[in-house]
Amino acid sequence: MKRVELLARLKTAQQHDLIRGRDITTLTAFMNNTALEEHVEHFEQIIEEHRKKAQGGSFSTASHAN
Repeated sequence: MKRVELLARLKTAQQHDLIRGRDITTLTAFMNNTALEEHVEHFEQIIEEHRKKAQGGSFSTASHAN
């Protein structure tokens, strides 16, 4: 994925209420594309987990194991 696309995804993540007000972009100037992609995915995962919990899907698959 191109760096500009990763930065756009990060900017979108930063606008989410969970992350708003935190500086998650400054360090990206020192990251290679692989590290940047991991950084973006980390915050997207936080947002996705929050969204699932808000919808009542807070149970993990591990909690359903017999």
